[in-house]
Amino acid sequence: MKGAIIGDIIGSVYINKPVDSNNFQFIKPSSAYTDDTILTLSTADALLNKKSFAEALREWVKHYPMAGYREEFLNWVLSDDKHVYISKGNGAARRISPVGFAADTLQEAMDMAEETTKITHNIPLKIKASKAVSGAIFLAKNDGTKNEIKQFVEDIFGFGINDNTSGYTIASIEESPVPAAVSAFLQSDSFEDAIKKAILIGGPTNTLASITGGIAHAYYKHIPKSIIRKSLVRLTPEMKSLIVKFEETYFPQQKSPADFFLSIR
Repeated sequence: MKGAIIGDIIGSVYINKPVDSNNFQFIKPSSAYTDDTILTLSTADALLNKKSFAEALREWVKHYPMAGYREEFLNWVLSDDKHVYISKGNGAARRISPVGFAADTLQEAMDMAEETTKITHNIPLKIKASKAVSGAIFLAKNDGTKNEIKQFVEDIFGFGINDNTSGYTIASIEESPVPAAVSAFLQSDSFEDAIKKAILIGGPTNTLASITGGIAHAYYKHIPKSIIRKSLVRLTPEMKSLIVKFEETYFPQQKSPADFFLSIR
């Protein structure tokens, strides 16, 4: 999960802007979390504290209402409208990473992904995208190979994965960012390389880096401490505490002590 949040923070300053690969900076002074982070944390909170996904989503958005949500979505949350909100965006796939880490089986990862996605994106393509990302993270966490992950995303969900990220367009990413994000991960040799490759695609860089970051974190099981420190200092103590508890529960492979995050102010 932490990798998705770090991807969001790193990608936040490059959204729809040209990116110079020769002068790439992982963290800039204006790097910040976005709605992707808040919604990812809401998913983690639901899983960790046995809340409904809808309940946790509303709680976190109301607590952090200025994170850059779509106006229609924010109005829906703040109004306590009980009707299902149907978004054509890609927010569900961006917030899904905790499910892949918490699931006990691949089927459970896909089932929970569908459950939480239907709250806001009850559209077949969006459900398919969330299930693909959640399943990919589950496989990566459980030592699946890159080829197995690629076959899963392609064969089960029909997403074609290009061998080169330059083959993706803004239009194809807007339809679904999953193929481009998975492609960036597959071509990488480390967590930071995966994030950089995702951002160099361009367009909605925080979305791409968030999805890529979740998979890459599960697969490589290592994020450089300097990137962790410079990214997560931008979070509140409440956010960092939840990350620690979640990863102690669902991703105990992590070597960093819990107080590493809690000490960041």
